[in-house]
Amino acid sequence: MALKSALNAEMKRLKGDAKSLEKKRAELTAEIDKKIAENAGKQEMLQNFMDATFGAKPKMAVSRGKASGGTRRKRRNRKGVKQRVLNVINASSGGIKRNAIIQEIGMASSDEAGHQYVSNTLRALLDESRIENRGRVYFPKDSGETSEVASSAVEESPSDSAEGTASSGTSSDEPSSSSSGFGSDSHN
Repeated sequence: MALKSALNAEMKRLKGDAKSLEKKRAELTAEIDKKIAENAGKQEMLQNFMDATFGAKPKMAVSRGKASGGTRRKRRNRKGVKQRVLNVINASSGGIKRNAIIQEIGMASSDEAGHQYVSNTLRALLDESRIENRGRVYFPKDSGETSEVASSAVEESPSDSAEGTASSGTSSDEPSSSSSGFGSDSHN
């Protein structure tokens, strides 16, 4: 019986300690929150003074959860690029190359992701049979071009040699050389 009363007394003491610790935590949290708010107020006052004295600068968006010193790329809106690419191809007489399409839609030369997006868009338009290509030249699907005009437009100029492998480079009439090899007789 004495053991039970001793254990009950210890349980009561531990509950009391827990309550006092919770109270202390709430006080400390309130004190820290108050100091944080004061600090933010002082920063805002100082920023307003600096803006008034030295001129306002664009405010940076506060990013939460990002490592300090890290950079984050801004995602660009690519809405409407597919239609613009299709319009440029439809408006071209004699076909148009990928670099010329990029210039026509006004994309920056440093926008590598944008260039890849245009290449992906061209591939999607080819897959949808909305355009066709002969070599590296893209034509509207029903362009009515003769093979002589198309073959003369396919001749590569030195400025287009840096285009790389952005497009497949194969004609729609030729099988792709990048096949997996399954079921092909090319090894025999």
